[in-house]
Amino acid sequence: MSRRREAAKPIYPAHEWDIIETEFKLKNNYRNESVFALGNGYIGMRGNFEEGHWGPSGTGLEGTYLNGFYESEVIKYPEIAYGYAEKSQTMLNVTNGKIIKLYLEEDEFNLLSGEILEYQRVLRLKTGLLERMLIWRSPAGREAKIEIRRLVAFNHKHLSAISYVVTPLNFSGKIRLVSALNGDVTNLTTGTDPRLGSGLQGRVLSIEDQLVEENFGAIRQRTQHSDLVLVCAMKNHIATACDYRVESAFDAITVSTACTVNAIQGTAISLYKYIAYVTSQDYDESELLKKTREVITEAEAHGFERLQAEQVNFLAEFWNHADIVIKGDLLLQQGVRFNMFHLLQSAGTDGKTNIAAKGLTGEGYEGHYFWDTEMYVIPFFLHTHPNISRKLLEYRYSILDKARQRAQQMSHLKGALFAWRTINGEESSAYFPAGTAQYHINADIAFAIKRYVDATSDHPFLIDYGAEILFETARLWTDLGDFIPRKGGQFCINGVTGPDEYTAIVDNNCYTNLMAKENLQYAYDVVGWMKQNAPDAFQQLAVKIGLEQREPEQWKRAADEMYIPYDEELGIYMQDDSFLNKAPWDFANTPPENYPLLIHYHPLVIYRHQVCKQADLVLALFLLGHKFTQEEKKKNYDFYEKATTHDSSLSTCIFSIMASEIGYHEKAYQYFLNTARMDLDDYHGNVKDGVHIANMAGTWMCVVNGFAGMRTYGDVLSLNPHLPAGWDEYRFKVHYKGYSISVNINKTQVTYELFKGSSLEILHNGEKLLLANGKAMNRTGLHPV
Repeated sequence: MSRRREAAKPIYPAHEWDIIETEFKLKNNYRNESVFALGNGYIGMRGNFEEGHWGPSGTGLEGTYLNGFYESEVIKYPEIAYGYAEKSQTMLNVTNGKIIKLYLEEDEFNLLSGEILEYQRVLRLKTGLLERMLIWRSPAGREAKIEIRRLVAFNHKHLSAISYVVTPLNFSGKIRLVSALNGDVTNLTTGTDPRLGSGLQGRVLSIEDQLVEENFGAIRQRTQHSDLVLVCAMKNHIATACDYRVESAFDAITVSTACTVNAIQGTAISLYKYIAYVTSQDYDESELLKKTREVITEAEAHGFERLQAEQVNFLAEFWNHADIVIKGDLLLQQGVRFNMFHLLQSAGTDGKTNIAAKGLTGEGYEGHYFWDTEMYVIPFFLHTHPNISRKLLEYRYSILDKARQRAQQMSHLKGALFAWRTINGEESSAYFPAGTAQYHINADIAFAIKRYVDATSDHPFLIDYGAEILFETARLWTDLGDFIPRKGGQFCINGVTGPDEYTAIVDNNCYTNLMAKENLQYAYDVVGWMKQNAPDAFQQLAVKIGLEQREPEQWKRAADEMYIPYDEELGIYMQDDSFLNKAPWDFANTPPENYPLLIHYHPLVIYRHQVCKQADLVLALFLLGHKFTQEEKKKNYDFYEKATTHDSSLSTCIFSIMASEIGYHEKAYQYFLNTARMDLDDYHGNVKDGVHIANMAGTWMCVVNGFAGMRTYGDVLSLNPHLPAGWDEYRFKVHYKGYSISVNINKTQVTYELFKGSSLEILHNGEKLLLANGKAMNRTGLHPV
């Protein structure tokens, strides 16, 4: 049988809008640095303490990251073959700008010395602030109240800010605050777990220049191989009624500003620190210092309180569209909001960056972008903030030329093959059976484009960006596959890996073939649409990519004659041609400590068994649900659930959604529990390496696509709502084709209200409803149990 983790005891107190830590424990520090991370889609700051980490190695990781800012190195293979990925890419841990050290007379503040009299740290999901309040008694007996607020500004891409207030409680005397930038930063190196670390050794950001003025400091650094330049700058503002003096200094790796205060008992000392990160990816190298100065000068003029108010307003708008309200389970309410907050913090919104598997919270998977974006993250933003979905897809267009180059390297005469793991568009997965072989990423991107255009009617995007991607990915499939006589002349795709990474290099992975069929058909349809609606644009694009007149018909034929592996006797869609011919994995005799399998067994041991890491065919049942009967869904779900370990964090949400659809409501809820609080309760024991972004998006999908049964097949928005046992009510909003709808589901009825757009027809449990703006419509029928 499959393995499903049971819900653990909550780590953090239940709260609607806050994640609260009430005491400091060194053993929890590493994990909490990820949980309490802040970001704005570009800058990501782990929840490290301003005073630094004083614990032993392995109890923390100082980290600040910039989305898309990376270093590359040549991958060294003991045995090399043609077409292997050539260079690694690693999102870099960059200049540490968080540093503020505090001294009460001669005693330096840290949480492992003296005595902590009061302590609280709070991540505020409603305001976007990380707050700390504590009272510390130094080894010499001096007591001070310390209040710290930190933000990474959503409205200012390059800016972070810290408010640091110290109040001496039982003494008057010298207090010193040292604000610094530290350029001596490194990344984790690869250990025994292939999901963690990188091949980078030592400090790869060389320090080119430093600048120190009163209350201002900057460090300029350059990567060794990717040749990217970064300037990190700070400006410090002191506010106090006490006398003080300021001194600035620098050494080989740091710049600092020290403020020495003649402190008076009970009188607050406030330090406001404004930090800017600007790189050559956005501006010319010669402009970087100037730009950082502009960013922090403007921030200082605004002041911290105004920046905080902007943060609150930004998040009010975000939550107005994205929030899911759950009545009856405070822990799940907290988990859902925590997950959506981290999605917002991690998503690139400039069209040049994407969203990494661990967001901007840690170094797992080296900051790489995967298919997670298209299949998990984009649906969340598509129906809450579609403009962000567009930017994530624009990133794919920005690397299309790299995808074309990769296709040629893989011996495809035409088309584009998007990298499995990447930052800059080049393939960086050194393990091709579970990397490059996952050709389905092409179809996933195409599928996301279709969903985006269907849900937004953004035809300018389709014309300017989407069509070119669709045509090039369709070309790839016709070059990759063949019409095989022994398969009845049907179009087959051999030698690929599907979403299930425990089954590699197979013929006719069912998910891949089904999604390639969709890719080919949609590309064909878009050709016809453009010829009719944008003929000039189509002609220009056809000339640009050398599209031959016969190609669209080739796409259509491949789609129509796609081979879909199916076992008539069992009534099962085979995950691939070979899956049913393998011996089932011996779950009964697999020790619990041997999960995940990938770090305890050689890949070949796993590959020769009938075992799944994650949803594969079950994912296809969800995405293409209108192509399967309910009986097929149930039979296939039952079969594949028994073979799935859920070793991937991408898995439980899909099983929850499909369990909801086929009426397994208790099972759906249990999978949802594993999804919604996976990071807050650290179910996989690896949150220290960063949060699980796809799973976080899957939480939203569990509620909206699962419990509420929302689908958009056939250009129609439909819902089949179910109220989980124990809940009193849940509600959410969805955006679709320019309309905005609120959905409220309680124990007695479902209420729909259209609040943007004049009227919209939807389906409720198969019944047509015509919604009118401002008029609530109630229905008593819930999805049957």
